[in-house]
Amino acid sequence: MESLKKVAVIGGGIAGAQAASLLKGMDVTIIAGESYLPYYRMRIGEIISGKDPQTLLMHPSSWYEDKGIRIIHGRAERIDASACRIELSDGSSIDYDYAIIATGSEARTLSLPGGRKESFVLRSADDAISLRRALSSADSFAVIGGGLLGLELAMEAAQSFSIPVSVVESAEHLLPRQLDRDSAAAVQAYLQGKGVEVLTSAETSSADDSFVYLKDGRRIPAAVLAFSVGVIPSKDIAEKSGIKSGKGIIVDHHLMTSAPRVYAAGDAVELDGRTFGLALHAREMGTAAAKAVMGEEVEYIPSEPSALLKIGGMDVASFGTIDGEMRVEADGNRRRTLFIRDGIVKGAVLINDKAGMMAVKEMIGKPF
Repeated sequence: MESLKKVAVIGGGIAGAQAASLLKGMDVTIIAGESYLPYYRMRIGEIISGKDPQTLLMHPSSWYEDKGIRIIHGRAERIDASACRIELSDGSSIDYDYAIIATGSEARTLSLPGGRKESFVLRSADDAISLRRALSSADSFAVIGGGLLGLELAMEAAQSFSIPVSVVESAEHLLPRQLDRDSAAAVQAYLQGKGVEVLTSAETSSADDSFVYLKDGRRIPAAVLAFSVGVIPSKDIAEKSGIKSGKGIIVDHHLMTSAPRVYAAGDAVELDGRTFGLALHAREMGTAAAKAVMGEEVEYIPSEPSALLKIGGMDVASFGTIDGEMRVEADGNRRRTLFIRDGIVKGAVLINDKAGMMAVKEMIGKPF
């Protein structure tokens, strides 16, 4: 009887877990890279409020056992493509017939003068645990960067700890890639009503162990400081393995890397000069990579970007391109903004409009 093809998935984020879940009739191993089973990384802010990381798991251990998926809680260091072997950090190795690199991304930080001894990022469950521990004895908290995770983090901290919480954003308004100015103003007002001070057009100059100092002379209380200033594709394993990379691990539209039988998916990828940082694209690429490994014809075309943000009791959704003539409907705390160009709906921003989300999403790319 012919043995099953071995597929090694490097990374336990959305792209890796999605790929592993779809691989049929194959011997699948996930090299998770963390001590946890694959979990929803976009929810790690909930750990700040006291949730156990186990509540964020995508699936229980029994799910992987039932599907015959092996989990290795170790780190892949290098791929020997000529021998079809992956070397792990503990000195062991595993063989593969196909490999999918889904190593995700790493949090960016800023190097600030001023002698601050410690700062945090929020990219993993362990990051969130360390941050929660620091906040439990702090008298103030500042987040540099008003991105999706940064805003969720600030809100979780404000709701869980009775301390001043600030968000320092260099752009003119929050989430400039996802929101128009007026929608961003509504989000900012909501945050400030919940105890999160938001400073926009604010550039940091230095930080010590008590404050963040801005270039305009202001100082922000920051006994604890976290950065939420974007991510960098995790491409180290490709670079160590001689696999072509640029900003990320370079793939074609079949998600194939420069190494034979090695694919890549998710935040770690660079496709047509573009990198990705949304769960939507990670899930799509995980699906496409699994299909390619199984021999299906695949040509991956990224969907139009979308982002969902839940800040306390406020739901925010952004679809498509936030540019064009604006059509606004507002009713109390519900707001819907469509962006029209040449008679076509190019994008939309919804605030507290979950009921209309699917209908609006289907309007994108169609005549208004």
